[in-house]
Amino acid sequence: MHKEWILPEIFLVDGGKPQVNTVKKVLSLFEISIPIVGIAKGPERNKNEFIYSCNNKDFLDWAGKNNDLLIKVRDEAHRFAITYQRQVLRKDKIK
Repeated sequence: MHKEWILPEIFLVDGGKPQVNTVKKVLSLFEISIPIVGIAKGPERNKNEFIYSCNNKDFLDWAGKNNDLLIKVRDEAHRFAITYQRQVLRKDKIK
């Protein structure tokens, strides 16, 4: 059974300009145009720098109002990935 995937309205990327540009290139190969937001920790890793793939005013207004939400989503993805990785490593040690 083939299932059609619904494209998201936004891509959230953990990283700065290089990561956003890479996602942009991949999406363009498939002729997909979706706004991308990258969140980089900054050189000192103590702040969040936002990188946007487009200059659409409505999108930039929305993103600016929802920075806290975007940070929470990024942080939850980190938490999930770290928890999963620890579970995999524990299983490997048990074997």
